[in-house]
Amino acid sequence: MAWLKAPLLGLTPLLALSGVVNAYPSTLLALRDREVNAEQLQASYDYVIVGGGQSGLVIANRLSEDPSKSVLVVEYGYFDNNPAQLDPSSAVNYRPINMFNVSSVPQPGLGGRVSGAFAASVVGGGSTVNGMMFDRGAADDYDNWEKLGNPGWGFSGLLPYFKKSTNFTAPRADLAEEYGITWDAKKAYGTNGPIQATFPDWLWPTIKVQWKAWAELGVPIQKEAAAGDAYGAFWVPTNNDQTYRRSYARSGYYDPVASRKNLKIITGYRTNEVLFSAKKHAESITIQERGTPNGAPTISVKAKQEIVLCAGWLHTPQVLQRSGLGPKDLLDEAGIKLIVDLPGVGANLQDHAVTSIGYSYATDLSPNPSSLYTNATFAAWAAEQWLDRKGPLSVGVGNSLSVPSLPQMSPNYKSIIAKAQVQNAAKLLPSTYTSVNVKGFVAQRDLLLKTFSKRNNGVVEITFSGGGTSSLSNEKPLSRGTVRLNTTDHYAEPIVDFNTLINPTDTDIMVESLKFARKWFATEAMKQLSPSETSPGVNITSDADLAAYVVRSMGSTTAHSSGSAAMAPRHLAGVVSPELLVYGVTGLSIGDISLIPMIPSTHTCATMYAVAEKAADLIKKRSRK
Repeated sequence: MAWLKAPLLGLTPLLALSGVVNAYPSTLLALRDREVNAEQLQASYDYVIVGGGQSGLVIANRLSEDPSKSVLVVEYGYFDNNPAQLDPSSAVNYRPINMFNVSSVPQPGLGGRVSGAFAASVVGGGSTVNGMMFDRGAADDYDNWEKLGNPGWGFSGLLPYFKKSTNFTAPRADLAEEYGITWDAKKAYGTNGPIQATFPDWLWPTIKVQWKAWAELGVPIQKEAAAGDAYGAFWVPTNNDQTYRRSYARSGYYDPVASRKNLKIITGYRTNEVLFSAKKHAESITIQERGTPNGAPTISVKAKQEIVLCAGWLHTPQVLQRSGLGPKDLLDEAGIKLIVDLPGVGANLQDHAVTSIGYSYATDLSPNPSSLYTNATFAAWAAEQWLDRKGPLSVGVGNSLSVPSLPQMSPNYKSIIAKAQVQNAAKLLPSTYTSVNVKGFVAQRDLLLKTFSKRNNGVVEITFSGGGTSSLSNEKPLSRGTVRLNTTDHYAEPIVDFNTLINPTDTDIMVESLKFARKWFATEAMKQLSPSETSPGVNITSDADLAAYVVRSMGSTTAHSSGSAAMAPRHLAGVVSPELLVYGVTGLSIGDISLIPMIPSTHTCATMYAVAEKAADLIKKRSRK
């Protein structure tokens, strides 16, 4: 094997595996963070962006392209200059300083377990700490946004922005030929966008067997999923540059333009409220230094044109609620003056809940992912390769997915749909939902159940990268949760309830996904690996036992939380219009993941670059009127 033929320089310390011995790119080291402090703040800016996460930096970049427009970004977190944060290993290692410390309330659908919640607190937001899988949902996912009452937000309306945000580089020719990697760069990607996408320098040999097994099972094999065909099995690039360093909102959208005189950022400050005029125009925000107690001095900053909320799924609804925009009952309880009764603020919370299936391979191919820990010679070779930014350590969480449709996955799909169609929606939704919330959910459910019967959209994501364990994520949940202000402490973290698995359809689908994954492991192709099931376990066979396994093993989140300030018609509990303007007020818009009305069957990073690019264009268009 090739790795055995390479010269070894001895056992490199395992510290090299983490990438911390590699220098931060010189261009980033030379760049000074162009921050302002409180004393340097101006009284007003044309645009004030609340949140310097992924979407906030995209929008700030695009709005500051006009040198006559001043832009301020207010971010609670800080810059992370740790070189290891750029390496593939960071895809599964989230530094606590970059994350909010938030957990959900106990989840009845999970037997009362509490779930952690992922929300980034760092410049670049979720793009700084995510798994770097750079895929998109099926065209049908985004077309459903449009069918819900959001003209211009279907796949054809978003594809130009998907392309605008990307710079795709094909994989190494020999690797592509050996592993059958396929893509369609012209149809799906841009060539000079800020975010780079490519494939790693290495793939595990066992993945060839796994790909063969999907084909044997009859799962459609896509040439390029990012062009709208994200169903079946397909290859997924990683948002890395050509040295396998993280390409993210900071490196792509902020660092190259940080020296613009009209673009400023202040870090370490919390946005407390948006303040409105008597005519309900958003005039300013109040901000407070991180770590200071409630009641400490605040600073007011005015926006001459627009305030753009990009505080994420967790804090955008919280800022709205603190500002008097949200469900009347909640604001009354909190003692906050109501500006606009918007029942959708903090409702409609969705995520991709996840379980797993595990096997051990008695006759696995070598090397394999466990070789990094069980084979000292291979580990040393891998570490030496990584000194030149090559080899196995260029691999992140993986580059292959299977997202089967419900008809592909289950012979029972019609009965699953039929059961969902006759559900009493109100009984399966949070008790805080109003009739407007219920009506909005039913409109979503009607669209989702039509999608469930299609073969060109998937309902569960099954990961595979050469190992024996695969995660199974529920990509189209019917359960809905909430993000609600803590009424006794408005500045504490909001109360999060994912409501995972409350809708029994979600459990039904996950049971079918486990049975389908077992069929995959039982294919003729997989026999050469001699797989034996370790979880759920061969003794768990009935649907009831599989459902019980789902309840005790499911996690509420894959860090794709979204939808908590949805873009939808107001009579369907929408919070923002298709122009992303908050209903009932002027001068206030939303540009982050909270506006997604229905979560797509994909990791959300690539989608949010496109959404933010489109948001910036909408804001620019308003300024020209």
